[in-house]
Amino acid sequence: MDRDIRQIRAKVDGYTRVCLTAIAVLLTVLVVGLWAEGVPSADHARAADPKVFGDSAAQREEMTKLQKETVDKLDELITLLKSGEAKVQVIQGGKAAPGVENVAPSPKE
Repeated sequence: MDRDIRQIRAKVDGYTRVCLTAIAVLLTVLVVGLWAEGVPSADHARAADPKVFGDSAAQREEMTKLQKETVDKLDELITLLKSGEAKVQVIQGGKAAPGVENVAPSPKE
């Protein structure tokens, strides 16, 4: 029961040696660069507004503030319409009233 020990020899030409050396050098540069920079952490990735992101109460306050702004704008528009400073003209069928220029696009058939 003698075991046959086989040896495998591979001949490496000059091109393969150059490629392997280049890969080893690039890996070394990569490892040294990562080591010098330190371990990347989650501190670098943050939301644009850290006060609102992840804080549901702040998000609700922001939404409430924006809704109040919208309501204020609607109140201004209603005031303009009631005072008569702004008028709304409804055009049915793409035809304007006599003497009024038709600015609405005609419906496509």
